[in-house]
Amino acid sequence: MKLYKKAAACLLTAAMAISMLTACGGGGGTPPDKPGGNTPSPLPNNPDQIILPDIDEDEGEGTGTKPTKTPIDVNRSKLAKFKENYAGATEFCVEIQEVDYGKDARSIDVRAARKGENCYVSMATLGKNNKQQLIETLMLKNNSTWDQYLLFRSSKAAIKAHSQKDVDLSLGSLIAPKLPTQIQMWSTEIKVGPTKYYAEVYKNYSYEYTTCFTADGNPVYQFVRDLNEKQLISATLYKTIKVGSGTSKGLCALPTGTKTYSFDDNTGRLTDAKGNVFTLKEDDTTGIKVYDQAGKDVTNDFKWLTDFFKMMSGE
Repeated sequence: MKLYKKAAACLLTAAMAISMLTACGGGGGTPPDKPGGNTPSPLPNNPDQIILPDIDEDEGEGTGTKPTKTPIDVNRSKLAKFKENYAGATEFCVEIQEVDYGKDARSIDVRAARKGENCYVSMATLGKNNKQQLIETLMLKNNSTWDQYLLFRSSKAAIKAHSQKDVDLSLGSLIAPKLPTQIQMWSTEIKVGPTKYYAEVYKNYSYEYTTCFTADGNPVYQFVRDLNEKQLISATLYKTIKVGSGTSKGLCALPTGTKTYSFDDNTGRLTDAKGNVFTLKEDDTTGIKVYDQAGKDVTNDFKWLTDFFKMMSGE
């Protein structure tokens, strides 16, 4: 594979991974109270430590040791109330852990922030080989579109991967992205490890969503089950949810002194803010060489880029 095509694939893969968390938002809101009630524990690696109602049990006594479900009005649910109050917050920061179960089991730590129309997302993925992939991205408003930058913070560099329309990040998309307005919902009490939580359950298409709340009404866990396979496929822990002025802590802007580059995925060339062009070439030893316009080898100045390609390639 040509080096520039490999580079393009890496950059687009990172961009697409981040884009899965973005959705349209708007409006306003007031900050949630400080977390109270139950102190959440990390998500268990063993899904058997999460006790959910039987999938086929819509209401009543349940079976055995499984919790029961009671029908509730979705419009009066804690989940709908949270989404109504905070889905359109214009400044926030959320820290999330998501665990996917099954043969492709992995754990992802996410930090998402928004200030005005600018957004930030970082993802740290830990897979079965225990190799971590850390990706940071900024989505900065530029007239009618958003420019998406991959951020290399420690090297004070950023690459504009692409621009797109209608990019936004909202608490609604992060906490309750699938909640319709008219749907059957149930309340229940479930256990995560040794701790019991009030929870709300609803079904959407072939999936069932269960959201747990702390005593003060803040979402703390969400579990997704495949109704066809009748098994738990993912679990999410909302470590922190902070809303209001100052909560984004400067994450939604390029760090001071950052050098920015645009990437041409047709030629594999980088262009900096001053118009200087750098060419990427394959090398049997290092995997990548970078040359400036005069043909000088400047690979050492772009070690952060080489490290990124190796990380995305799983090397």
